[in-house]
Amino acid sequence: MKVYDIPLIKVVLTIKYVAKKVCGNKARIGKRGRKGIAIYIRITILAYMILHELTPDRMERELKENKNVRRIVEAPWPVRSRTIREWRKRLGKMVERLIKKTYEIIAKAKKVRNSKSIVDTTEFSRERASRHYEKRIGRKKKRYAKVIAAYSAEVDAVYKVGVDYDSKHDTKMLEGILDDIAPSGLFNGIVGDKGFDSGPLMQEALDKGLTPYIDVRGGKLEPKDGVRLISKRNFEALRAEVGNVRALVESLFCSVKAIAGDVVYSRSLEGFATEIAIRFLAYNVCVIIKLKLRRLRF
Repeated sequence: MKVYDIPLIKVVLTIKYVAKKVCGNKARIGKRGRKGIAIYIRITILAYMILHELTPDRMERELKENKNVRRIVEAPWPVRSRTIREWRKRLGKMVERLIKKTYEIIAKAKKVRNSKSIVDTTEFSRERASRHYEKRIGRKKKRYAKVIAAYSAEVDAVYKVGVDYDSKHDTKMLEGILDDIAPSGLFNGIVGDKGFDSGPLMQEALDKGLTPYIDVRGGKLEPKDGVRLISKRNFEALRAEVGNVRALVESLFCSVKAIAGDVVYSRSLEGFATEIAIRFLAYNVCVIIKLKLRRLRF
């Protein structure tokens, strides 16, 4: 879906509305910690910063100098950059919860009970330097954050996002999110390319109630029996019926990167995982805006 024509302020305000409905006016997670700014306001501040491609230092100046920005995010007082960095590390789980909630809202609106989860990986750059600068200093390899997304073409929304360093293999990335996809009851199958060709992984998905539609490698590795052969036949039958469904997730990645770029600013895994999760949350929110739902059902 074309989502990058929606004004960012409208996306931020919708994220604030969803976060307030889900999180309420709680000012902390758990029983410890000083009460302060409500969690939904913290998420809104992070969303404004990430979608406008600002650093925490620039966001601190925006909150201090621009009263209109403080009004939009409902910040009761200016927030320091150090505090914003701490929120970015700690609020990742809450953002993932909002992604799942927005998916459920869209699925209910479209009356889709079960669908196939299309999984694929992409990368976000962890380096902000230009190619010219990297060539001058002799840097040969850029650092990336690796992302796996569970996406439904029928719902046109993301259900789960997993983030790790770029050294992690695709199969390990899928293992990390499989326990979230299977128990939800929202999916009956899992679609993937040859990067997820693993017999034990396919068997695990099958045991958890997800039919594998994963393509397999050919040549000497071409299966003759077992779960890999079943998965190959399922994938070929699905492609013959509806075309190259797996390619739809590439359109998702292009739209997500068009919303707020493909560069993350945080150096820690928790920090850039939250940055990436908010981008995918913004995509789901854009789908909600496009559907023109008058009332969101939580």
